[in-house]
Amino acid sequence: MRPLRDTGPSVPKENMANSRLKQIEKEYTQKLAKSSQIIAELQTTISSLKEESSRQQLAAERRLQDVIQKFEDEKQQLIRDNDQAIKALQDELETRSNQVRSAEKKLHHKELEAQEQIMYIRQEYETKFKGLMPASLRQELEDTISSLKSQVNFLQKRASILQEELTTYQSRR
Repeated sequence: MRPLRDTGPSVPKENMANSRLKQIEKEYTQKLAKSSQIIAELQTTISSLKEESSRQQLAAERRLQDVIQKFEDEKQQLIRDNDQAIKALQDELETRSNQVRSAEKKLHHKELEAQEQIMYIRQEYETKFKGLMPASLRQELEDTISSLKSQVNFLQKRASILQEELTTYQSRR
């Protein structure tokens, strides 16, 4: 049997092994401390980057909201401008329609006046000048009357066309 403890030449080997183990432990302790320091620095950097990213995202969201608000304001202004332009056009159309109606009334009145003048001239012609007028003057008066009739017919047709255009235009609105 062997003795349990041999104090001979193996003691220096044990001291060497212990010394080597302590050296390795010291190296790993240093590496662990250095790794811990690097990890702490990286965590600080990560935290800083997260904060910076958060600030940048918040700033970007604010800018986006500002741009959205600006476009919404511009959109509302365009809508208001458009509404004002439509109102102005409607007012202009109403004014023009009133002018057309007024012109039609004047035209109708002129037509009636022309017809009355033609009737008056005809009656006067027939009663006073029938037998007294030379044939050339009579022909001239008849030509004038014919011309006036054709002008009246033309004006009536023109008024009818204008009325149709007005009706068509108003139906498009």
